Amino acid sequence: MRNINNSVQSSAELTAFVNNEMRQDGRYHPNLGGITRSGMANHFPMTIMSLAALGGSDTDIKRFKRHWPASRYRSLIEDLGLRETNSVTLNNWPDYLGKAEFLVEFKRVFLEGIENLGADRFIHHALNIMADSLPMGLFHPLIKLSFAKMQGDDALIADALAYFAIRYQDLYGKLSSMKADEASGIDVSDGQDALLTSWSRAARKVQSGEVKLSTSGASLPVSEALCGSHTVHQLALNQGFLITEANFSCQMAEICKAAAALYLYEPALTTLHAVTSAQALADLTLSLQNSDRKLAVKLWQRYWIWLTGLYLEKGAPKLTFSGVYSAADLLPDWNSLASTAVKIDEVHEIKMVFSCKWLAENLEDHEIYRIVASQVLAEY
Repeated sequence: MRNINNSVQSSAELTAFVNNEMRQDGRYHPNLGGITRSGMANHFPMTIMSLAALGGSDTDIKRFKRHWPASRYRSLIEDLGLRETNSVTLNNWPDYLGKAEFLVEFKRVFLEGIENLGADRFIHHALNIMADSLPMGLFHPLIKLSFAKMQGDDALIADALAYFAIRYQDLYGKLSSMKADEASGIDVSDGQDALLTSWSRAARKVQSGEVKLSTSGASLPVSEALCGSHTVHQLALNQGFLITEANFSCQMAEICKAAAALYLYEPALTTLHAVTSAQALADLTLSLQNSDRKLAVKLWQRYWIWLTGLYLEKGAPKLTFSGVYSAADLLPDWNSLASTAVKIDEVHEIKMVFSCKWLAENLEDHEIYRIVASQVLAEY
C-alpha cells in the first residue's frame, strides 16, 4: 500500500517542487498545533496550490514559505502521539466519525478504500456518509479535498477525507427525514431571480415575526447552529429556490454568486469562506460529474441551508448580482490580479483571489468575482 512518504503520484501541471511540498505536508496535522476542535486549519498546502494555480513560480512559493509565520506552527503527526490501534476498518469507519484520536487510522483506511474503488468512487461514498458535517472546520476539509483532487495523489485525497472524519459533527439533524411536500417549493423557477426572491421571502418571514429565529452571537457558531434549525431548512428549501438533479448545475452557479454578493456586503472570515468553500464544492461537483447526481443535490442543499443561515445572521441584506460596480471595465484584469496575489503572504487573500478567478473561468464569467478579488487586493 502506498503512503504519504513513498507516494509517487504527481500532477503534470505542477512543478516538482510544488508536488513535493504537497506530499510532505501530508506528514502534518490538518490543524495548526494539532488542535482539532476550535483550532485553525493548516492553510499551507491550500495556499501553495492557490499560488501555483495563479501562475506563481517556485521562487514565489519559496518566498511565501520563508515568510510563513512561526505562530502558525504545523505539527508533525508523529509528534502528537497518534498511533495505530487497528480499530478502524473499511466496514466500521463511520462508527468512529468525530474522534480526532483516530486520524492516522482514517488516513490508512481511506487510502485502502481509494485503492480498492478508485478515487472518484470512494470520494462519492465517503461524502455521501459525511455530508451532514459539510461546513465543519468552516469548510476547510472540503477545500483541502478539492485541492487534493486537483493534485491527484491518492494519499492526499485520503488525508483530506480523514480531516473530514475527525471534524465530523452532524449539523443538520432531521433534514434527511423532511417530507417531500415540505421541500416542494413555491413558484418554482431557476436562476438569479428565484434565488433573490427566495431570500427576500425568507427575510420577510423573519423580520415580520412570522417565524422566530435567534441569530445573536458569534457568526461561526451561530451559522453552524442554524444548519440544524427546521425553520432555516424551510426558509432555504421551501421559498421557491429548488436544487434538483435536473437544475443543480444552474443553481450552483447562482449560489456561488450569492456567496460573493454576501461577502461584498460584509467582508468577514465567514463570508470569505462562504466563497472559497462554494468554489471547492463546485470544483468537486464538476470533477465528479459522472457520479450519482443525488450526491451533488445532497451537498448543494446542505451548502444552501448553511448560506441561508449566514445570510439571515448578517441581517438579511438586500443583495444584487448585477450592476454592483458600474465601471467594471476599470478594474484590473485577471492576469493583473493574479500577478499581485502571488506576491503577497496573507493566506486568505491568496485563496480568495484563486477562488474568484476559478469561478469566473469555470462556472460563469461574471463581474462580481473580479470585483471581489479587486476589493480583497485593494490595499496592495
